[in-house]
Amino acid sequence: MIVIGRRFWVLPLIASLMVSTGCVQRTVKKVNSVPAAHAEQEIASTQLLDIAITAFDPNIPDGIKEREEQRIFPVVREAEAQFIPYQLRDTLEGTGYWGAVRVVPYHTGTTDVNVTGRILASDGEVLSINVQARDATGRLWLNKNYEESAAELAYTEKLPERVDPFQDLYNRVANDLLLERRKLDATATRRVQQIADLRFARDLSPERFAGYLKQDKSGRYRIARLPPQGDPILQKVDAIRERDDLLIDTLDQHYGAFKQGMNTPYFEWRKASYTEAVSLRELKQSALLRKALGAAAIVGGIVVASKAGNSAESIAGQAGVIGGIYAVKSGFDKGKEAEIHAEALKELGASLEADLEPQTVELEGKTVT
Repeated sequence: MIVIGRRFWVLPLIASLMVSTGCVQRTVKKVNSVPAAHAEQEIASTQLLDIAITAFDPNIPDGIKEREEQRIFPVVREAEAQFIPYQLRDTLEGTGYWGAVRVVPYHTGTTDVNVTGRILASDGEVLSINVQARDATGRLWLNKNYEESAAELAYTEKLPERVDPFQDLYNRVANDLLLERRKLDATATRRVQQIADLRFARDLSPERFAGYLKQDKSGRYRIARLPPQGDPILQKVDAIRERDDLLIDTLDQHYGAFKQGMNTPYFEWRKASYTEAVSLRELKQSALLRKALGAAAIVGGIVVASKAGNSAESIAGQAGVIGGIYAVKSGFDKGKEAEIHAEALKELGASLEADLEPQTVELEGKTVT
């Protein structure tokens, strides 16, 4: 029986690890496992706060190289900046805890609760966003990053049609907003609504309504005094606000039509990108691990061979070097396979851009006075 010294234990360990790199385990996730809380009974309309969700910041790098490295396609990302807020809007509206929930093109702060967001990552496998929310008083409700990995089952026919692969993310945002909402009693809720109305009035007529609100150093608003009942100017403001709400409803419908129009090509892109993104990530991990273990095996083999006390140890050292070279080569081979999947992702993104560009132009081409 041939016995190899204790200092050579690393070689069989490296060999076993090299074999294990070919095995990849995936965690099976359950789709829509975090339900959004729903109102169990009807809530009085006076206690329902309206929400305005501003179209998200697409977070597109200026440099072409950065876009390519992060696999960001500007037209697709711009479209996602409209799609994601509307998906959140649908989720919030379906809970029964809110008044009017609308997607708006820009932030004004004159709605009861104002939500803004930024896309951090989106590739069909992972969606990561930052969401901020403040009420009309300026109180911060949320400033939080949300990330969700899509379950493979989300892209199969086993689920109801058009269940969003990242619905858990939207449900978590909705539940967090509800937690903040529950911190307000009836009096505080009414105060938020009054301040939202006064901020709208002040935007229309700064001189007339400037004295009704005070803002502290932290940016929080409070009511200094209320307009007298029956104020004709305030009645005109209320009439303007009603027309403004109708306009916002119209804009919201445009966002809804845009989301509906991009549903099919976007879902198919996500589905294909999911497969390619998972394969790309796994191949990159496998390539990196094989190269690292191969290098370690080569170094270990050289050390063993240089200190060999007998022919068996010398053979073991040579075997380690040869095995290491093979592992490094297989790592480079995996890297080339990864390049194929990266190129496929580029082609998928370019194809979706071609599908979405006419719709994006149509949405952004709307001119409203």
